[in-house]
Amino acid sequence: MALPRPHLTEIPDSGLSLACGVQPDELELGPDDGRSHGELSLSVEIAKAGTGLSVTGVLTGTFLRQCVRCLTEYEDAVSLPFAVEYRPEDVPPRGRHKSPGAEARDLPEGEEEVYPFDGDRLELAGMLREQVILATPMQPLCDEDCLGLCPVCGENLNERQCGCPGEGRESPFVVLKAKAGRQRKG
Repeated sequence: MALPRPHLTEIPDSGLSLACGVQPDELELGPDDGRSHGELSLSVEIAKAGTGLSVTGVLTGTFLRQCVRCLTEYEDAVSLPFAVEYRPEDVPPRGRHKSPGAEARDLPEGEEEVYPFDGDRLELAGMLREQVILATPMQPLCDEDCLGLCPVCGENLNERQCGCPGEGRESPFVVLKAKAGRQRKG
């Protein structure tokens, strides 16, 4: 099923609930934004809020990530809750304006992200793409205890120890350690 694009007249006063699958290409994610492992699942509640719309929901799915320590690819199950507001472009936001870069779960109670809408259909793709990008870790790790790669031979130390002697060069902080040791003694 395609990402829903409800016409504004299709949204009753009581609100609209939608649940559907979302294909990753519908979100137009770039190669660094996150690679989905299969279809994503979207559950969304749309309610009228004055001249705008209040949209809350959850986007769930599995993303393929590459660990920054060992360079292996791993699957990351993600659940992205969101709470946003859509307003016509000509209506100024009430209260404090939240930029589209703020995460929904970090917003104070009652504060939502504001997205403009222009036209007769609610477009969710851009907002959902932002939610995925914001949830993409800057330093993805396959495991918090990942040992990474051997700096000498490149062996994945999570799979086996290679037996290489240390890196073979001193850390630039050796001088500082020695100086700190002398200061403690004296």
